[in-house]
Amino acid sequence: MKTLLIAVLIAVALPVHADENQDKCKKISALAGEAMTARQRGDLLEDAMASVGDQSKFSNAVVMKAYGASVGQSDREKQKAVSDFRNEAFAECYQAFN
Repeated sequence: MKTLLIAVLIAVALPVHADENQDKCKKISALAGEAMTARQRGDLLEDAMASVGDQSKFSNAVVMKAYGASVGQSDREKQKAVSDFRNEAFAECYQAFN
């Protein structure tokens, strides 16, 4: 009975932990989206570092990574760059937690 209770508690706790991790990854994806939007808009790097995220080392690293990408020529290319960068950030985060 004690083993079953422990198994049930673990089974209930794991999805909550996974949801918390997924929420963190969504926040990182949103940060990446802000950084790449600034890049695609043509904002200066110094302005993006001051306005995107919380100016932590992590936030600034995401901005720096975004500014390593080229700027799209059309609005469609710019939006694709933002979406791709968000997806990449989410995927890296998700893989780190799993």
